[in-house]
This record gives sequence, C-alpha cells and structure tokens, in this order.
Amino acid sequence: MTTIVNGERIETAEIEAEADRLRPQYESYVQGSPGSGPEQLAEWARENLIERALFRQAAREMNVELPQAEIDKAYENEKDHAGDTPEAELKADIELRMRVERLIAENNAKVPGPTEQELKDFYEEHKEEMIVPEQIRAGHIVKHVNADADKQAAFEAILEIKMKLDAGEAFEDLATEHSDCPDRAGDLGWFSRGQMVEEFEDVVFAMKAGEVSDIFLTQFGYHIARVDDRRAAKTLPFQEVRDRIAAELVEQKRGAAAEEFIDALKAKATIEDADDERDEDMQTEHDTPEGADLPGK
Repeated sequence: MTTIVNGERIETAEIEAEADRLRPQYESYVQGSPGSGPEQLAEWARENLIERALFRQAAREMNVELPQAEIDKAYENEKDHAGDTPEAELKADIELRMRVERLIAENNAKVPGPTEQELKDFYEEHKEEMIVPEQIRAGHIVKHVNADADKQAAFEAILEIKMKLDAGEAFEDLATEHSDCPDRAGDLGWFSRGQMVEEFEDVVFAMKAGEVSDIFLTQFGYHIARVDDRRAAKTLPFQEVRDRIAAELVEQKRGAAAEEFIDALKAKATIEDADDERDEDMQTEHDTPEGADLPGK
C-alpha cells in the first residue's frame, strides 16, 4: 500500500525499510504489550515517513535564501562519497537538508526555557533519580585463572604475594610487580555496585576503609583487595543538578513543540493511501487460477 502525502508518494518498499530500521527499538519498547506486532510496527514506520515528508515540504516552502557558498562547501565535502549522484541532485539534497535543519532550529528558538519553579518542581518530583549510590575506592592484586594459568599455580602465586603483604611490603609495589592487572598499581578508582563482578563486590563492599582482604576467588582468578575510601549514598543538592534538569526540560519542551508543529502540518495535509501500481500490474500480467492462494494469504 502506497501512502501519498500532499502528492508525494511513499512507496511500500520505503515503509518496509523503515520498519526494518525501527524493529530493534520497537521490540525492546513494546515487547509483550497488547496489540503489538507487525501491523503496529508498519504503522509506526508509515507515520515516521509521513512526518519526514511533511517536514521536508515545510522546509521547501520556507521563505529563506541559503548562501550558495554554504551549499558549495558542503558539496565539496560530500561529493567523493556520493557515488554517481549528479552534482545538481546532490546540491538539491544538501539544500533541502539545510532547510530542514534551519526549520528545526527556528522552531527550537521559539521554545521558552524552563522557569526556576519548573526546575525546582522537577527536582522534587524526581528526587529518587538524583541519588548517587554508595561508592568505594579500591585497589586489587589479581592472578588470573585461564587457559594460560591453572588454578593451583595462580593460588600459589597469590599466596606468595599475600605473605609479602603481611610482612610489610607495599600494596602498590606488589600490584605493579606481580599483579596480572598492574595498571595504576592496581587502583580501580571509585565505583558503585553493578560495575564490577558480583563476587568481587560482595567482598569489597563489606570491608572498611583501609582494610585489606584475604585471598578470594572470582571468575577471573584469585584476588587480594584493599578498600581505600568509602562514600555513603547521598541525594545531590538542587544546585548541583540544576543545569542537567534544565537541559532535560528544554529537550522535553522542544519535543512537545515539534509534535505540535507536525500535528498542525497533518491537519492541513492531504494524506491518502493507494494500492501499489506494481502489485496491480503483476496481478494483471499473471492470471491466478481460481481457488489458488495469493501471496501473503
């Protein structure tokens, strides 16, 4: 089924290609939702293409002259990657893209920034998202267990390191000289739960600052860990996240403004569906025996 937007055709093949592009995002977004399926995905793709066509048409109608020098400069940057596209066609595509960008920029410029009260209201409504979880800074010494190092050899190596630690040798020196991850003398920096493997986190998050662990095993091998510092979970103060909130609210307002703009274009547009001429031609050329299944049935 072909869709016609103010006389501009959107062919079935274009809708199918857009549906293929959207499929991963669509499946993760609506998986298991009532009504989800190929028909809904096809409708999403169709709506996307309708909106793009309306944006292009509005951009073409803009009463603005683009500097030819900008078009020529963009052409020089793109012509080597344009294959056999004729110069005039590529320049027309570039000009249309620039017009669309100008149209979006003009619409964005009309969107008012958030007020201070809107910022504070958002902060209060989303306070649980402003929490920095508990963090620790830790270092480790590791001897890997893998195809090149068996478990017994790794344990004997880490045991010898632990004995040197207990005898007073510096953790950083032993990490640099003997660990299979010697970078930064074994320092892992600051991290919260969920960033390391669970077996490692279970050990280090139970330790106090300054404490050195016994030897323990993870999927990577044998470790000795040291916790250097801890930070308790905390809610970030408003002033610390104000700019981040402002940026998010601006994006929300721009998205809403874009939807209003598209809705206004749709309200004035002529959008209709028509049977694919290709399918009609195929059916005319090839008679179907009575009672036979048509493709897709």
